Amino acid sequence: MAVVFTAFALAVPAAYAAVSSAEETAADQVLTWTAGDDYMKYTSAPATAVAGKATIVFDNSTAAGNTTGLTHTLTFDTSNPDYNNDVSLNILASPFDSQGGRHTTEVTLTPGVYRYFCAMPGHQMMVGELVVTSAPGDDTTAPDASATVSGMKDDAGNYVSSATVTLTASDTESGVATIEYSLDGAAYTPYTTPIAVNTVGQHTLTYRATDKAGNTSTAKTLQFTITAPEPPKDTTAPDTSATVTGTKDNNGNYVSNATITLTASDTESGVATIEYSLDGAAYTPYTTPIAVNTVGQHTLTYRATDKAGNTSTAKTLQFTITAPEPPKDTTAPDTSATVTGTKDNNGNYVSNATITLTASDTESGVATIEYSLDGAAYTPYTTPIAVNTVGQHTLTYRATDKAGNTSTAKTLQFTITAPEPPKDTTAPDTSATVTGTKDNNGNYVSNATITLTASDTESGVATIEYSLDGAAYTPYTTPIAVNTVGQHTLTYRATDKAGNTSAAQSVNFTVVAAPPQDRTPPQVSASVSGTKNDAGDYVGRATVTVTASDAESGVARIEYSLDGGPYLQYSAPVAIDRAGSHTLLYRASDKVGNTSTPQSLSLTVVDSEPPTDCPEADGRSTVFTGSINTGVPNRVTANGCTINELIEDHRAWKNHGTFVSHVGEVVTTLRKQGVIDQREAAAIKKAAGQSDVGTPDHGPTRH
Repeated sequence: MAVVFTAFALAVPAAYAAVSSAEETAADQVLTWTAGDDYMKYTSAPATAVAGKATIVFDNSTAAGNTTGLTHTLTFDTSNPDYNNDVSLNILASPFDSQGGRHTTEVTLTPGVYRYFCAMPGHQMMVGELVVTSAPGDDTTAPDASATVSGMKDDAGNYVSSATVTLTASDTESGVATIEYSLDGAAYTPYTTPIAVNTVGQHTLTYRATDKAGNTSTAKTLQFTITAPEPPKDTTAPDTSATVTGTKDNNGNYVSNATITLTASDTESGVATIEYSLDGAAYTPYTTPIAVNTVGQHTLTYRATDKAGNTSTAKTLQFTITAPEPPKDTTAPDTSATVTGTKDNNGNYVSNATITLTASDTESGVATIEYSLDGAAYTPYTTPIAVNTVGQHTLTYRATDKAGNTSTAKTLQFTITAPEPPKDTTAPDTSATVTGTKDNNGNYVSNATITLTASDTESGVATIEYSLDGAAYTPYTTPIAVNTVGQHTLTYRATDKAGNTSAAQSVNFTVVAAPPQDRTPPQVSASVSGTKNDAGDYVGRATVTVTASDAESGVARIEYSLDGGPYLQYSAPVAIDRAGSHTLLYRASDKVGNTSTPQSLSLTVVDSEPPTDCPEADGRSTVFTGSINTGVPNRVTANGCTINELIEDHRAWKNHGTFVSHVGEVVTTLRKQGVIDQREAAAIKKAAGQSDVGTPDHGPTRH
């Protein structure tokens, strides 16, 4: 790239089209844009329109809010292939023009998106989009529909516990009317919110969309799998509590007896056991509420252990029992029994049954419950009775209260049957993934790693086997690393616990040797050409040519920096025509990122013609806008003037907006010439907007 520094014009471009609609016939729709004092955005703009004729109104008048006299344009972008390019519109409007800032014209819009912006220098932030849809009845194209799945994945790419499917559709003509979906073959359902799926297994979701003209898209299909989560590790002991019930006297002591109910909860692995110690005795497993009827003071200590082995800190409960007046109880307790378990179609219990006995006595209270299973001797009842012997069973039970009254025995009959063994005839599902660094031909560089997975929803996976390049099958335990250069074929299969073996599948891949690494930066050199005077200085212009070579990965780019400026991309000889002494730094980088040490050359250019006149001299070391110091160096520009001299912040300006526009034009030209970089250009424009230059309170600036 040749860099030629030339003078630039500071006037606003005059080639904008001013359009009036005094003789225009009104179109089917009117679209109005307004602008004002803000050079960052339009005051208002339409977002949508319908294809066909339209009257465009651009209002930058005083009535629309322009009080500073800023000039704006409404320009349709015809150079960007991502937008419609069939309307050429470029309206320049100012409150002081012949139309008073309000202009109209008629255009014909087609379906799609138009990009519009303000072409005034420094105003390019004023930009937007106009979406044009087809007129009703012209739409024959179905919508585009798409689907995404989100959720936590396992190593096999399956979703753990649940997955959420989000459906979207777009239609640039009549617009989307409905989206529908079918999950696992069910009837189509209207889509309103993302679809949450939490059933373990493979799923198929079919979806389609219909636009407002009745066009329905071809159904698309999405497949995914949900797996059950692994159980969490429990390190927290259970929470425990105790309650004491019984009849109290006026002193709060329990009369005759007290019953202590212990409870424990564990939200992770669950409670395994509860234990208690009464009056210093050894810990005893807690199964039913503890009845204490010994007169005197008592201390009960209790704790619980969960299924992960975590035991809670022991807690203590104290209470006192006093002797009651002798009750007169002649009524035996009431008893009942319930049986729980899984039943078959005949009402029999499969594998096992649990019998829970209860008894109540409203006078002296229940002392004991006893039971006899299948004619055996009576046994004290403490916890629910688990029976798992296949066959018919008879359980007899009774209860005795504290006054010695025993209830009449009751009988319960039930049958236990053996469960049918499951029949697994389906082989496991298998898959393989190959990972590693690939070259441009898709081959793996140095090595490849193959990961095998298998799943079986019935009896479960027993083994996975593989054969590499025709060798005997080997049990798979960890990912297989292959680093032998050449083509490879890996065959794999899996067998479940019922003996079903899947059909063998194969994956092919190639391993190639790694190329040598490039650690050497390019060789770079520079030469200067031009007309020299007797002193060896270049008259009018000097041209610097930079070359670089790299015998390994090759040269990626060459860069140069002129007189301390930012590094710029080198694409053609650099022309330097500004009088004075110059220093040019140059360097090159290869395709793997090695950059050469910057080299330097110095030269002097003398004028062949008298220098350009500059405004009033301003040699401050940094660039100012009014009283604001931007921190940007006050460099000499292409025509010999400093940046401050071109900005002219000391001049009497018509208003603040005019000054800001002028600064925008200056920095745009300096940016193109390479005098300042993008960050410095932004800093100068921001300072101009924040300054008071052009306001009534702004006085002359002293240099």
